[in-house]
Amino acid sequence: MRRICVVSGALALAALLAGAGGCAPFAWFVALFEQPVKVKAVFKPPKGKTMLVFVDNLSHWLDYEPVKGELTERLNKQLREHGIAAGTISHERLSEFIAATPRFNQLGVIEVGQRLGADIVLYVQIDKFSLKDDRVSPVWRGRFHVTVRVVDVKAGRIWPKGPGPGYVVPPVEIPARTDSSATYGAHLAKIMAGKMADRVAKLFYDHEVSADPKWSWEEEEE
Repeated sequence: MRRICVVSGALALAALLAGAGGCAPFAWFVALFEQPVKVKAVFKPPKGKTMLVFVDNLSHWLDYEPVKGELTERLNKQLREHGIAAGTISHERLSEFIAATPRFNQLGVIEVGQRLGADIVLYVQIDKFSLKDDRVSPVWRGRFHVTVRVVDVKAGRIWPKGPGPGYVVPPVEIPARTDSSATYGAHLAKIMAGKMADRVAKLFYDHEVSADPKWSWEEEEE
């Protein structure tokens, strides 16, 4: 009952402001209920460290391999911009190391990080990545699911604690769209990499999200 009264009172005040003072007071009132929501970081890695973003797909075949580099570089940029990492290792450098290491798949995450000069490894495991439900169909429906964990090259895994593959990031799901363009797949992959990089990076720093659920959840093309 109390909640109903509060809402009713708020609506009455809104109507009063709209009628008595024009648009400006009403806009101010609406803004009160649309203030951004503050969200705390899920985990804050140690400061001042060099980080390696290691995107891997051991358990999932990729129909578009370049998405790994796209996600890596977008994450590298956000890690530096938000002060999560003092420096990052480029995807190009990681790729060169992989090409020059015949038994790369036998190396552990810690050893890969050490040999590339990183202090911290942000390991991103691709659990699902698809651009279409049917490869011969012109209908595109993007899906991107990942699990992440943070590993210190000296201390080992530091987040999340305990067994298991890591922290499951909210998936990126792009609604179906028909497009016969030969380049649309690459375009869609970039959109999903951008959205996923944003979701992963936000795990590690305090930020704000819109109070309007449309802007919080609706998937839009960039």
